[in-house]
Amino acid sequence: GNTQVVSCMNPTAGCFTINPRLQRWFATFAVGLPGSTSLLTIYQTFLDGHLHSFSDEIKGQSTNLIKAALGLHNNVSSTFRKTAINFHYEFDI
Repeated sequence: GNTQVVSCMNPTAGCFTINPRLQRWFATFAVGLPGSTSLLTIYQTFLDGHLHSFSDEIKGQSTNLIKAALGLHNNVSSTFRKTAINFHYEFDI
């Protein structure tokens, strides 16, 4: 039968090398995290869609809400740094 395998690697913890005999079966893509402006645009699009039936006063707070959430995320992720021991912070935060 047909088999499809998808995998990922944590770039900051664990082993950083792959056996070439294994890697030949994969297409390798490196994707960086979007910047703060891109994140604001992405989240703004979704939130504005959800708030379309709310009053203008509520709609006007969407940018502030997203900026606050992104700021909180930055503070939490800089406080709880991921390491080889606590690599799960990458997914929990």
